[in-house]
Amino acid sequence: MGKLRDLHISIVFLAAVCLVVFCAASELAESQCGGPHPATISIQHDFASASLKAWKMPFPEDWEILRQGNLHYLHMKRNREPLVPRRPMQFARLKGVKVGSFTLDVNVRRAGGSMIVVFNYVDTLHFYYVHLSENPGTQIPVHNGIFIVNGKPRYRIAGLEATPALPDRSWHNVRVVRNVRTGSIQVFVDKEKQPRFSAIDRTFTCGQVGLGSFDETGDFSRFRLQSKDAEHTTAAN
Repeated sequence: MGKLRDLHISIVFLAAVCLVVFCAASELAESQCGGPHPATISIQHDFASASLKAWKMPFPEDWEILRQGNLHYLHMKRNREPLVPRRPMQFARLKGVKVGSFTLDVNVRRAGGSMIVVFNYVDTLHFYYVHLSENPGTQIPVHNGIFIVNGKPRYRIAGLEATPALPDRSWHNVRVVRNVRTGSIQVFVDKEKQPRFSAIDRTFTCGQVGLGSFDETGDFSRFRLQSKDAEHTTAAN
């Protein structure tokens, strides 16, 4: 009886170990773009080329590349009405790649009151975006913070009491750091050591990135995207 009991305990222990390993492997595969073999990417766009072929816009005629001295930048000429349920739609998505965890750097200059950076974009009803505003969320509840669109009107997940990300119409550096394994989202402005906005959320763990505005206009320059958790897609996406 003792040997049978010991054998039973050993079997139960091995089964538990296998379950833990299987769950960990499943979670890792789920958290990564491209499954168990994600790609490493480093993409830079200085917009020196007059071509916008690397980006997909809902209305290509609303965008152009302009130059100011030696600086080339992506200019959003026209705003568009948000979609219903209420969410942004006027943003340019980088073609050909999806990312899970990543670091995104871009310089942003608003022409109106705010701009946005979109990430982990799955489709028009499922994505995150960072709202970069001239005013705080305590003044306008749907401004200045991290928001999620998940099949219903966008809602805030971070940043309500943060100071305005774009206090003036000068260029500002914005860095978005995403870790899908921990769920961490951090947004830094102008090389700050502490994030202006931060949240923990794992609703979406793989998707495209984008640049635009909720319902205003502005500019983007010096775009950088780095990820060890990427998936190449067809250029039409």
